[in-house]
Amino acid sequence: MDFTEDEYKEIAAQLRKPNGELGEIVAEKMNEGNLLMNQNTIKALNISDSDSILEIGMGNGFFVKDILSLADGLHYIGCDYSEDMVLLSQKVNARFIDSGSARFFHRKAEELPVGDSSIDILFTVNTLYFWEDHTAILSEFRRVLNQNGKLILSFRPAEVMELYPPTKYNFDYYSKEEAADLLKEYGLEVLEVQEFEEPPIERDGQSFPPKHVILISGISKT
Repeated sequence: MDFTEDEYKEIAAQLRKPNGELGEIVAEKMNEGNLLMNQNTIKALNISDSDSILEIGMGNGFFVKDILSLADGLHYIGCDYSEDMVLLSQKVNARFIDSGSARFFHRKAEELPVGDSSIDILFTVNTLYFWEDHTAILSEFRRVLNQNGKLILSFRPAEVMELYPPTKYNFDYYSKEEAADLLKEYGLEVLEVQEFEEPPIERDGQSFPPKHVILISGISKT
């Protein structure tokens, strides 16, 4: 399907901040298109009983149930830039809110609603492209992580992102090396790099394998 430039711009804006009826559709499409990426990220969390888990950009909260099924006594907090996605997540995960195992907030990544050193695992999928203030965001991540906490950053590398027409509008591209260097710059030691290729997809008459990268990091002890 061919889109106009204005339509691509609208898709790009929705990918950044889904809202309204179109935002709900986009969120569902992201769940489908990023299924393997989310599944691999959840595995990389390496969750233990009673962990405090903070997700930045959970969208409609579809994968929260999968996270909370992995261990006992978990405390999940989801924050999203889109108020509509927060409301939708609360609806989708009402039973977890009622049980006290999940909470959702309308927040920017640089203004997290948790105390210092209170989080065991902080993770985010496909938000790196939208970070406008690296200093504020990564300083906030370091503030909320405890000394043994982990930050898991999942994203599609530049060579993949540049193949999607909407991403030329207000998306920043990163190679795995650039993303790792960014974390190191703010005192986050990269402990592991995971790379995954996915089944090929068709784009403009050509087939290419999308891939994703997962960086697992912790607060540098030096």
